[in-house]
Amino acid sequence: MNIIGEVYDFLKEKDVKAFLVGGAVRDIILGYKLSDIDIAVDKDFLSLAEEFSKEKGGHVFLMHEDVARVVIGDFTIDFCRMKGKTIEEDLKKRDFTINAIAKSLKDDKIIDILGGIKDLKDGIIKVVYPDALLDDPLRMLRAFRLKAKLNFKIEENTLNLIKKNYKRINEVSGERIRDEIFKILDGEKSYQILRELDEVSLLSEIFPVFKRMKLVGKCKYHTVDSFTHSMFSLKTFEDMIDNVLKTKHGEDIKRHLEEDMSGVKRKTVLKLATLLHDIGKPKAYKKEGEKITFKGHDVTGYEEFQDIDKRYNFSKEQRSLITAVIKGHMRILGLFKVGATDRALYKLIRDFENNTLDVILASLFDVTATRLLLDESGERERYFNFCMELIDRLYKKKELPKKLVSGEDVIKLTGQKGRFVGEVLDALHEEVFLGNIRTREEAIDFIKNNYAR
Repeated sequence: MNIIGEVYDFLKEKDVKAFLVGGAVRDIILGYKLSDIDIAVDKDFLSLAEEFSKEKGGHVFLMHEDVARVVIGDFTIDFCRMKGKTIEEDLKKRDFTINAIAKSLKDDKIIDILGGIKDLKDGIIKVVYPDALLDDPLRMLRAFRLKAKLNFKIEENTLNLIKKNYKRINEVSGERIRDEIFKILDGEKSYQILRELDEVSLLSEIFPVFKRMKLVGKCKYHTVDSFTHSMFSLKTFEDMIDNVLKTKHGEDIKRHLEEDMSGVKRKTVLKLATLLHDIGKPKAYKKEGEKITFKGHDVTGYEEFQDIDKRYNFSKEQRSLITAVIKGHMRILGLFKVGATDRALYKLIRDFENNTLDVILASLFDVTATRLLLDESGERERYFNFCMELIDRLYKKKELPKKLVSGEDVIKLTGQKGRFVGEVLDALHEEVFLGNIRTREEAIDFIKNNYAR
């Protein structure tokens, strides 16, 4: 089904002025594959969206007072109220010149009154008008996201406007900022873009904890501050991931990272988790004589993330992954030092469930980033091998065994209720995981012998 052609045919039959606008025209000129389009119309956009959706078997959503979204399969069509009485007025109110190009659905005529096509050829991202960033401060982030996607340069005046107005990002809803950050992290070179966001003060405005992380972190194990290390961990993620995907379970890991998490790839959420893994260090900082420690920064990191989550409202599964990495990244290093027994692996899977692989990977990138800056005497290679062996054991186990008895069984056998029941079941499940118990009868005997009155 040629959805763009279907939209063209549908609107040409209507007594309506309709134009393809925004990034779709830009991407058509650049030869990019389209997955969404914006249509500006001079009449009732919502009625047109509802009629088209009904005719084509799609779903329609009112995004806000000026936009109705139609979703057909994996394709998205936004029907938009024209900004002004003419398409020319509409284009003058858009964000960047490369997005201010229109194409008439009546005669395919290209309307480019602001030099957008020239800026496309020159690889320039430039605001349409001086107050474009003030009218919607999210455009500051979008400029860098477009730079990453198109490999363009942000025009100097536009960059200066961002440097001058970076604090205005706080006027934007957390959800919109979150989605834009995820779009940046979805790219293969997000580390470089985040570095540039930090250079214009935007990144620390979005995550204020980064300001405090720049003041702490250097210690026996780190030659740089916590923020620099966290950024370097993200860079290590992007540099190493191809090598990880070439290992024994590479295809399984790739499928895992491609999973959808509320409209975002798991890999993208894991990138953010890697960036945030040490946010607890400023609160955990302690200096005893010449010794600096950050003991418990996994706990303070979880507390710090609560404030971030209130601002950006992550989905339940995104939140679960990020908190798992913050809480669990030090667990993996601990296992490396003392040995990863089967009991330790059980507790890891019990605590982090489907996020266990993510915790291991984040720890790999974290430790590797640290050891790249230290004389680590081959520890970097040993840690890589350790993590890959741990992943191999994880895939052999796949998941915790099915439950052989229920909470009600425990109550009947022991006569006790409450937290005690959970403790018994956990001990039982551990023995099942270790292969010491295989049948329901053996499980009942275990409870009778160890917990019954």
